Amino acid sequence: MKKIFTFGGGLFLIALLLRFPQEGAAGAKLGLDTCLSVLIPSLYPFLVLTVFLVKSGATASFGNSPLGKLIARIFALPQSAAGSILMGMCGGYPAGSRGIEALYEENELTEKEASHALLFCVNAGPAFLCTAVGAGFLRNPASGQLLLCAHLLGGILLGVLLSIRFRGHFSLPKFSQKPLPSPAKALLEAARSAAASMVCMCGFVILFAAFLQIAQKLLSLPQLSVLSSICEVTLGCKTMALSGMPLWCFALATGWGGLCVHLQVLQGLKFKVPLWQFFLCRLLHGILSAILVFPLAHLFPGTSPVFGSNSATVPSLSGPMIGSAVLLLLCIAVLLDTCSFSKMRKKA
Repeated sequence: MKKIFTFGGGLFLIALLLRFPQEGAAGAKLGLDTCLSVLIPSLYPFLVLTVFLVKSGATASFGNSPLGKLIARIFALPQSAAGSILMGMCGGYPAGSRGIEALYEENELTEKEASHALLFCVNAGPAFLCTAVGAGFLRNPASGQLLLCAHLLGGILLGVLLSIRFRGHFSLPKFSQKPLPSPAKALLEAARSAAASMVCMCGFVILFAAFLQIAQKLLSLPQLSVLSSICEVTLGCKTMALSGMPLWCFALATGWGGLCVHLQVLQGLKFKVPLWQFFLCRLLHGILSAILVFPLAHLFPGTSPVFGSNSATVPSLSGPMIGSAVLLLLCIAVLLDTCSFSKMRKKA
């Protein structure tokens, strides 16, 4: 049934592209512009540094520091994971997951520890929340700062809650005995690995942007805001700003991250992650962030959890929801296939 559904959904999406070629091309162009102007400049340096810190052995040194030991103790992980956790909080969505995967590749984390860390190391970066969402979409930098605080506190709280369940499974990692590469070689490997990840990430963003542009032709603005928030967080925040939605909706959307981010995180993982746990934790992160917006709003003058955006609204276009449903279900099928492929490759 999954193969039949995937084939049928793929044909339907091809039909959409043939029916709305201009909208699809415009969406792909918008996605490409987003990658070139926002995603690559803000994320690629963090990806390179995250992998470099692992490959060069710097994370082990940071893990022996007082802050590294504190982070490891809070989240019930080895001290070597402290650097990747910290980079995941300030480097953008895939930076933390890429650092965790690099630790697993270096045999510094077991599969169970890597899977545990990935559940809460998926965070939006300050550049996205403060600059793109706050100053750009909402035209209110204080709102971006509020969203950043709620998002990071929600991620920390989620990690603490998960560590309570995980402490009984904690085990010492088997450290790799191979010598560390020189800093120059580690930097070269990090740049190559980050570049490959960026190509895949940009591909997903362009793909989602093309079909969301078609969805804009078929759906009203509130429906488009919900669909965009579920699928692609950048376009979701943009359409929510046009709709004048409250701040807690932005916190919920950025905590969830969007299926596009989920594909970026899960693609090519070398360790198994229970899919239902990953999605549940993404949803819990969004809920916790949305709840934290209300008490934190008192600390940021000029913000309100129920404010309305001053952005001009886009004319509403009504239409059927079947295209949205097929797109969402097809994305879920791709996620299932991705995780199944990772499992098969590990067995092989």
